[in-house]
Order: sequence, then structure tokens, then C-alpha cells
Amino acid sequence: MSTHVLIADDEALIRQSLRTVLLQEGFEVSVASNGDEAGRRFQDERPDVVLLDLVLGEDDGLALLRRWRQDSPDTKIILISAHGSIESAVTAMKLGGYDFIKKPFDLEEIVAAVRNAARTKALEQRVAYLSERDRKQLSDGDVVWASAPIMKVIDEVRLYAKSAVSTILITGESGTGKQIVARLLHDESPRAVGPFVELNCSTIPENLVESELFGHERGAFSDARERKLGLVEIADGGTLFLDEVGDLAPPAQAKLLTFIEQRSFRRVGATASRTVDARVIAATNCDLAAMVTARHFRADLWYRLNAITVVLPPLRERRADVLPLARHFLAAASTQFRRRWQSISPEAGALLEAYGWPGNVRELRAVVSRAALLHDEQIMRPSHLPPDLVAAAFVAPPVASGGGGSASAVAAGPAGIPSLETIELLHIRRVLDLCGGNRTVAAQHLGITRQTLSKKIGSADDGD
Repeated sequence: MSTHVLIADDEALIRQSLRTVLLQEGFEVSVASNGDEAGRRFQDERPDVVLLDLVLGEDDGLALLRRWRQDSPDTKIILISAHGSIESAVTAMKLGGYDFIKKPFDLEEIVAAVRNAARTKALEQRVAYLSERDRKQLSDGDVVWASAPIMKVIDEVRLYAKSAVSTILITGESGTGKQIVARLLHDESPRAVGPFVELNCSTIPENLVESELFGHERGAFSDARERKLGLVEIADGGTLFLDEVGDLAPPAQAKLLTFIEQRSFRRVGATASRTVDARVIAATNCDLAAMVTARHFRADLWYRLNAITVVLPPLRERRADVLPLARHFLAAASTQFRRRWQSISPEAGALLEAYGWPGNVRELRAVVSRAALLHDEQIMRPSHLPPDLVAAAFVAPPVASGGGGSASAVAAGPAGIPSLETIELLHIRRVLDLCGGNRTVAAQHLGITRQTLSKKIGSADDGD
């Protein structure tokens, strides 16, 4: 984001010299020759940094400093004066001045002071934002990929992350891991050193979305007692993640489109626009194309967001991820709840893989965590899983086709809940399917003898 500097000095030559060199350095610059003009510009433009003459014509620079610090404590004010003394410098710093520079000064000294002030302001904003939010921290351990479909997606994500694309859309059912992918896009990009700022659009009231995104000035509306920085501004140099973007109301959609196209915005109640350099990642579980057709989502915003799209497959389409994820969640829950869990039994694993997971990864985490909390054993078995999940998995189609028969061919127990014996037979038949009907290989995978396997499933020909 370009830093806005206000130069308040009553000497025209100094104003012009400072303005020229700061513009050359890429700063936005405005000037004022007296206290009244400086006050008006300060209120209207809300600069990031002020170069303030200690004696501004008939106006007292220290009085302006005192008033501005009360009105906008995050603005960095650098005092400059030809009447410099230790006493005036100490007074200025006590009143909240950022720096004190004595005339005549070197222009490089001014540029360095302004850069330091802008850097300090940006760091303070980010620290304040992070301290106010109880953000969920994502570590490498939270990312568990095993299946071919998801690995293909992750390869695309890493390619997009390192590219210069400024807007990316992530689509997928609820619970598929869109937030984790958004964080991966940030962490694998050159913007990883910048902030990752998140907004769940479905949780913000319509009348507060604009203020949350773009911030507001003091007095912009009845409850605006202080200036508030918007998430767009805080995300400068990093990534702005807009989760559930399909829930944005039409007015907010229009303002978001303007920001994406121009990379500039205006705080509510402000007159000056500000520019930022932030990658926008949007995510949704909605069918935005259908919403555009129904006129519930702006077509032009949809086209902007849809230029680069990451599509996350549901968990039922990547069953190879189920057990690695379940083991990861079990280990995490065992640590959290101080339990002894070590593994998942083959029978429980077969049920987890057979279940359809309408809630995707989020539901899997909840099921495993609940089981780990309610029980304290070493091996997770079918009896530890919710009965409705067991019943639903029991009647689901087998994972792989073959000569082993389907789950629905086995009778269920009372209330539709299968017995452990039935679940065991279900698992054996699924393993036989995966082994192409070869009982010798299946018995090796099951950890039993071929004779025991034959006894469990009957005396039919082995078909080897």
C-alpha cells in the first residue's frame, strides 16, 4: 500500500523540495502551508505520516501535534524545525511525536525517517490485528494428502501460489478443507512474509461488511467513535481470504468488485482513496454460476473471481485420504484429551472408508475426536463409532468391485445396526474385493490363515 505523507511547512521551497523527493520515492504526498489548511487535510485525508514544522507560521506545531495524536494515535508525526533544541525535541517526543529533525536537513535523512515511520505504523497495525483475533493456527500437521485426486489439486495450488495471479477462487462442498488450501496458497507464495487475513462473509451482518472490509473514519456513523482499519488495508503485502463469498450482499459485491479491479478503496467516511497490494482468495460451497443465473450474484464479479479456480473434490471421491486423515485426527485428539489411542482397527477402518461423509473432512474430524473423548483405549473399533454411521456405512456400496458381494447382502441386527460378526464379514468381503477374490492374498492382509478365512466365509471354492 502506498504511504500517504502530509507536509505541513510555511516555507514554499521546503514544501516543494520535500514533495518532489517523496513523490520520486513512491509516496503519496499532500502539502499545507498553515495550521488551518494542515488541519483540514489531516481530517480529510488521514495521512499515515506527517512532516510537521514546529513553527507553522502563526500556528504552534506542538499544539497541532497534541490535537492530532488524540484524534489519530496511529499516525506518525515527525517534527522539523529551524529552532531545534533539546527541550523542544523532548517535549515533542513526550507528546507522542515519532521523530524530531533539525533544519537544515538532508533530504535522504527525511526519506529514511518517513520510511521508518511507515514501516513502524504497518507493523503496529498488524500486531494489533493479530492480538485482537483468536485466529486458528494451521501447521504442516493439519495438511494430510494421500489420494491421487487431491494431490493433483495440491500441485495446481502450489503452481498458482508462486504465480503473479492476484485473485483465486476455491470451490468445494462444506468441510472439504478450503481454508487449509487458502492458507497453503499464502504460505507457498512470495507473500508468505505478509499477513494472512481472513473474513467469513456469512458471519458479518450486511450493514457491517463495508466497514469490516474497508474500515471507517471516526464519526463516519453513530457508533464510529474511533478510526477502524479494514481487513483490506491490514492485508497489504499479504493475502485477504474471503470465505463463503457467495453470502455477500449485492452492495458489498459491488464494492468488492471495484477493489479487485482497481486495488484501491476508500474507508467509510473518508474522501481520499488508498491503494493496497493484496492477493484476494475467495472460497464458496455455493454454485456461483447458478446464483448468477438467478441474479443472486453479480456476473461481473463472478467472471473476475472465476479466472483461476481451485476445485476441491469431496471426501467420498478421495477415499484414500480417509484413513490417513482419521489417524491424524486420532493422534491429535489423543494428545488433546490425554488418551492412549494408537491405531484404528481394520474393521473400523473399513467402515470409515465405506461411509459417504456428507460433512467431508470436518465431519470425519468430529467423529474421530468424539470417539477419542468418550473412550480411553488403544485401538479404535466399530463399537466406538456412532451407530448411524455404522449403519450407513454398512449399506453403502463396496469400495472396490469384485467377487466378494455387497454390504447390503448381509443382514443387519436390531434397529438396523449390524453386529460385530456382520461387520467382520463385511470387512473380509471388502478385502477379498480389493484382492481380486484371491483368498491367500486376502488372508495375508487380514493377518489370519487361509483356513480361518475360508471358515469365516464358508466352504466355497477358493477361486485361486
